[in-house]
Amino acid sequence: MNENSSRSAPSSFDPALHLLPAPVAIIGVRSGDELGGLTAAWVTRVSIEPPLVLISIGHERHTWDMLEGAGEFTVSVLSEGQVPEARLFGRHSRRDRDKWAEVEHVLLGGGSPAMARCAARWLCRIESRFTTGDHDCIVGRVQEAEVVDGGPALPMRGADYAGD
Repeated sequence: MNENSSRSAPSSFDPALHLLPAPVAIIGVRSGDELGGLTAAWVTRVSIEPPLVLISIGHERHTWDMLEGAGEFTVSVLSEGQVPEARLFGRHSRRDRDKWAEVEHVLLGGGSPAMARCAARWLCRIESRFTTGDHDCIVGRVQEAEVVDGGPALPMRGADYAGD
């Protein structure tokens, strides 16, 4: 890497960073009687023992607000054929639309929603949370995990599932 490339503007990093493989997942959360969720690309396993995963949620998201007081969340890893679901949860806010009413789902743990059909799903108890730039990273201890339909998982393809 030459000296000039390390001083590039952050937006110039995007093409290279988008090559990092990541599955598309829907994060589910319950706050009182409200079910929330969003499409997340930044989901990763961070520990084998104990089983921990990390999700990264933007501060402007309604689901971020809902996760503030939550004790748990779900992760539904989408299958390749679930682009419409990825777009539903990535392009619409719970502030304006009850996305869970539009998809078949199950409730796990204390009532957190997860996709009924997906590659796999996990129920996670929130262990820790820390701020990283414009996102919060939330570490969850996996309480339940199951392969539902199996892989392959839907891969993240840039902004395909967010925005208009």
